[in-house]
Amino acid sequence: MNGHETCAQCGFDGAKYGDGELLQALRGLGPSWRAQLAEAGPELRARPEATVWSAVEYAAHSRDITALHVYGVEQALTLDEPSMPAIADDLVDSVADTYASADPGEVLDDLERQSSLLAQIADDAGPGTWGRGLTIGDERIEVRRMLEHALHDSVHHLDDVERGLEQLRA
Repeated sequence: MNGHETCAQCGFDGAKYGDGELLQALRGLGPSWRAQLAEAGPELRARPEATVWSAVEYAAHSRDITALHVYGVEQALTLDEPSMPAIADDLVDSVADTYASADPGEVLDDLERQSSLLAQIADDAGPGTWGRGLTIGDERIEVRRMLEHALHDSVHHLDDVERGLEQLRA
């Protein structure tokens, strides 16, 4: 998976981001999530549908995805082509069970810290190193793609939260 991150559903295209813009966008995730959750108000924990997460659940998920990308980027930049097993679906599901009761302030603080750290690690290493990779399961992923994926995950879910809040208020 070494091309750019794209998503037909939300229109994300990692190729549209220059290196500096990508890092700036990652650093802006914390403030974006803070604004979105502040807007949620009393609907913060309400699910628009039984199978659609609430605002705080999406934020907690993006926090965890961003933290996972911090780890992956650190590994790719400090080790020689590291590999790790695929992440089990049941692990993801068991962690998600805690999202609804998460403290929003802690989630936002952690998400902002992780997204800033991710950008800083990549910035310190420099774009010339972003071709280094990490293999997860059978898939090799370059640092640049991990950065794009972390950004895409949050941007996509910020849109999900906005739609969910509109649905709750309709």
